[in-house]
Amino acid sequence: MKTNSNTPMSATDKIVAQLESNGRVLARVSVSNIASIDEVVGMVRALAGKFMGLAQLTIRNQTQGWSRVIALASRRCAAPTYSRPASRPAMQGRQYLIPF
Repeated sequence: MKTNSNTPMSATDKIVAQLESNGRVLARVSVSNIASIDEVVGMVRALAGKFMGLAQLTIRNQTQGWSRVIALASRRCAAPTYSRPASRPAMQGRQYLIPF
């Protein structure tokens, strides 16, 4: 996700970020050595795991004194499904017997 941010950020800045959905905090992180807002977004999304719906990401640069709020939307990925291999219908004379 590209945020197209013009907010200055240095690798030595202390960044605090929080991802919140429906009043529930999904992830909170406090880091430094981050070069861009995109890295913060990726880190927080990875910590939050799978969530569905809209969320609000608040990023605060404590060193420079600015904050930014980003709206994020996400959907859960479908769980992997297992299906048995289909059995082939048996031939009886000129007709197939289809199992149900």
